[in-house]
Amino acid sequence: MLINLFSYCTVSVAGGTFTLFHFLFSLGESFFITMTASPPSARIITLPRIAILALILVAIFFFRDTFLPTESPYRSHSTSPAHLHTQPDQASHYESESTTQDKSSSSSSSSSTTPSVHYATNTSASDEPESCLSVPGADNVLIMLKTGATELYQKLPTHFMTTFTCVPHFMIFSDLAQNFADIPIHDAIAPISSHFRDHHEDFELYRKLQQYQREGQNLHALSGSGGWNLDKWKFLPMLHQAFESAPAHIEWFLLMEADTSISWTNLLQWLRTMDPTKPYYLGAQNVIGSTTFAHGGSGVVISRRAADLLETKRRSLGQTTYDAVWEETTSTSCCGDEIVARAFLDVDVPLTPAWPLIQGETVSSIDWKPDHWCTVALTWHHVTPIEIDSLFQFETSWIANHGWETPYLYRDVFEHFIDRHISVNRTAWKNLSKDHRFVRPDLLALPSQMREEPPTTPFEQLRPYEQAAVESQDACAEACRRHRKCVQWMFAPEGRCYLGDVVRFGGSDEQREGGAGGGRGGQEAGPWVSGWMQERVQRFKSGFEGCEVRWHG
Repeated sequence: MLINLFSYCTVSVAGGTFTLFHFLFSLGESFFITMTASPPSARIITLPRIAILALILVAIFFFRDTFLPTESPYRSHSTSPAHLHTQPDQASHYESESTTQDKSSSSSSSSSTTPSVHYATNTSASDEPESCLSVPGADNVLIMLKTGATELYQKLPTHFMTTFTCVPHFMIFSDLAQNFADIPIHDAIAPISSHFRDHHEDFELYRKLQQYQREGQNLHALSGSGGWNLDKWKFLPMLHQAFESAPAHIEWFLLMEADTSISWTNLLQWLRTMDPTKPYYLGAQNVIGSTTFAHGGSGVVISRRAADLLETKRRSLGQTTYDAVWEETTSTSCCGDEIVARAFLDVDVPLTPAWPLIQGETVSSIDWKPDHWCTVALTWHHVTPIEIDSLFQFETSWIANHGWETPYLYRDVFEHFIDRHISVNRTAWKNLSKDHRFVRPDLLALPSQMREEPPTTPFEQLRPYEQAAVESQDACAEACRRHRKCVQWMFAPEGRCYLGDVVRFGGSDEQREGGAGGGRGGQEAGPWVSGWMQERVQRFKSGFEGCEVRWHG
């Protein structure tokens, strides 16, 4: 039996042994050989031999974990921060009819037996009260994310690892039906009539994507080849698919894009200030012609009542007839989000402006105006995956400190991401100053000027200190000081000084160094240098202490 025990231990530790265990094994082996090789008279069990055997057995017991592992080295972990209490077993799945009914019956709203085609978690809100999935209102929101097959693998993973870990219901729409792991990607183009899909020039990329998928080619290779023309066709079809498939307890729909970042906690708190039984179509207002519409990339919020009105109109005309009318309209329009506004106007649901809660800038490009400072921050657009992750980490930290009932404002975003970075001048940096642009007159005729914004005032009409501002960064900073509203400046060595009346952060200008051309005497231009007027920035911030939270656009 002792031989069998030692043999088992030898196999167990083969992958990762400890020197101590080898020693014990050798000791036991010597003991056994001595016992078996000795003459019968020498095999008497003595106290020292018993002690050695006991020592070996005790050592094997205490060090058993080194050769008997208790868990797999490939243990899976939850992708959500611990303080959000998202359970590892809350893995999402493609929901069946029965699980949809279970989820609907646990909702505070009316239950539904309609099969769901949206992607959802298998843990209902009532099963895990501390989960971020069960925050009040979360189970009543369906997010529609619009993307494209050529960018899907670059942009989707970040969403699934961050905000969407707390979103119970979402649908991903693209221009190609496929799966991302076990997540279904819906083809928003498929419902469009073959009359357009097979022949219209806007669908050239779509037809190419179908071919590449059949042939197993790299879809990313088609990036930049007609995606914009195809994109406008996705809007109405994806809305219809989402509205039709959503369970009855869904009260709100949010349309976003793959480069949109949303604040989940702020969104849920904001939606509680409105009644979903009223027809709401909300977003950052833009105008094309006579149509005021919600900018799609900034995020569009639609109430259940507005969705029902749209679908009722579609059914009353007949889906085929209705879709044919709007397909023809889309073919002559520039933008899908503008088409959405016209479709809602057709059922008497105009846009309710929601800017600046919903807006289309990044943390680096936004102008930190009074309109923003005390407003609840909901969305950002044109954000990179890294920026989405940074905003998510900021939000999870905020929730850990303040809970799910306290919104964060643009002010809080500024203090976390921007404030410490504008305390000094920054070299090779453009802070997007543009309210007053002073340019040396001899630069205006150079080809490099085509890449720059024109001066705001002819050089000869400038005050002497403004003309001097193009000579050095110190003179540029002095010009900012003498402009009462100026809070920041940026200077380019070839002779440009731009002043800004609102704070912006901007971004790196390292690629410009030695490569822009147009410097004095034919020399290459150097990078921009940026600075901020610290006292004026602090004065701006202190002017809003104790301000009331702004919940509406």
